Amino acid sequence: MSTRIDVALILWNPDVIQLVSFVLLHRNLKSRGVEPSRGAEEIQDLIVSCSPTVVVFDLKPPYDESSSVVLGLLGRFPDRSFVMTCADPALALKAAPWLSCYPIFQKPYEPDEIGETVGSMVRLASGNVAWKGPPHDVSDVTAK
Repeated sequence: MSTRIDVALILWNPDVIQLVSFVLLHRNLKSRGVEPSRGAEEIQDLIVSCSPTVVVFDLKPPYDESSSVVLGLLGRFPDRSFVMTCADPALALKAAPWLSCYPIFQKPYEPDEIGETVGSMVRLASGNVAWKGPPHDVSDVTAK
């Protein structure tokens, strides 16, 4: 049985998942989380079964590897909005310049800032106007 949520949290560390879930709950947003180490299949299962509006994904070095996981998710779920977190946005953008199309929060980030951004994205989507970044195909940016 699927449970509809607003936000899928793909974050390292169960404590971080709980903290961000708590922040989102105070904005009346439902969320569920899984660590990226659980693998792409479990991440995809979460998105399919819970149909979140927004996916928050925590990138980790090497950024070219973790960003390729996100790129796969973007291809599979083009109707979702994405937010990234990472320790070093400059290195992440160097490895995957297309990430500049998405909000990126640097660790340690303020949970309320993520809550505000994600909340805004969910509200936009509820009006059938989801934030998708600039109007271009991600494959154009990743092709070398």
